[in-house]
Amino acid sequence: MAAGKKKSGSLILVLVLIVIIGVVLVYMAMSGNLSGIGQTPPTPTPNFDMIDIVVASQAITRGTLITADVLTTIKYPLVEAPSGTFFGSVADAVGTKAKYNIEPGVPLTTNMVIQQNDGSLASFDVPAGMTAYSLAVNAETAVSYAAQKGDHVMVVGCMLMTDVDIQFQTRLPNYLGVTSAAGSSDSGTKTALSVQPWAYESPQSQGRYEQDQSSGETIYVVPSEVQRPRLVCQTIIQDAMVLQVGMFPLGAGMDAASVNATAQATQQVNATAPANEQGQPVYPADITLVVSPQDTLILNYLALSGAKLSMALRSAGDLGTVVTDPVTLQYVMDSKNIPAPLKLPYAIEPRVDTLP
Repeated sequence: MAAGKKKSGSLILVLVLIVIIGVVLVYMAMSGNLSGIGQTPPTPTPNFDMIDIVVASQAITRGTLITADVLTTIKYPLVEAPSGTFFGSVADAVGTKAKYNIEPGVPLTTNMVIQQNDGSLASFDVPAGMTAYSLAVNAETAVSYAAQKGDHVMVVGCMLMTDVDIQFQTRLPNYLGVTSAAGSSDSGTKTALSVQPWAYESPQSQGRYEQDQSSGETIYVVPSEVQRPRLVCQTIIQDAMVLQVGMFPLGAGMDAASVNATAQATQQVNATAPANEQGQPVYPADITLVVSPQDTLILNYLALSGAKLSMALRSAGDLGTVVTDPVTLQYVMDSKNIPAPLKLPYAIEPRVDTLP
């Protein structure tokens, strides 16, 4: 029994000593007096070379002529400044124009500005491989000016088609004429082939023979009017981004005030358009779209051909391709189930020839 109690007391003493040693070690580690035991030597702080770079001290609007009062400099590590990226002094950046809106504190880089004579700001908004093309518009063809810069639209074209003589390239039917063969006259003089209209006052058109249903006789009919052209409409461009509504500001000597005034005038299109001297609203006469070079040629051809071009505003974020069918009178009648009115023995009075 005595031996067991002696062993138990020795075990307790050992445990107490271990606890005391552990407490001492923890205290020394927390006090910083423990060295060489599991510690990693501190990493020396590297000594970077610092340079001055230019940053915006206040917000700079796109297109603004940059002056010294909107810029300042800060220190920046040389190793993190690629050569030619930042401006080293305020004087180097003064006189340039901002290509984008620049927030305060943002470092000014060389690709964020252009020199005064380095081209237009609009060209930086045109993606590579694309072109900008302006269309003449009014409220009807421009979705009541709902489309603004950055929106996407589809362009619809409508044109009138008519039949022409392949050789003459003139509208059918052709006029009739009376010819006199070449020969000798009564006086012995030579005469050339001569062509005279069927009637001097009103030349007759080429007609056709038909059989009269009531008499059974063969008659020759001529058109009562010139050929009526046929209307066809189709989507010309599926998706085009609006680059500008109205005129672009002139680039030379543009300052913040003039750029802001132009932007505000453009934004007023939807709300209250600028008024002229008579107090009447004045709306933009054109809209500039971003299209492919081939679509630029197509739009230019249709505009010069007299086709009517209209825009339809697309949903925000919807950039998918929309497949449409060309629309003619027959297409409308068939797709909308519109029957051709029957000829009846009665009619509405008074007579109506045109819709109001």
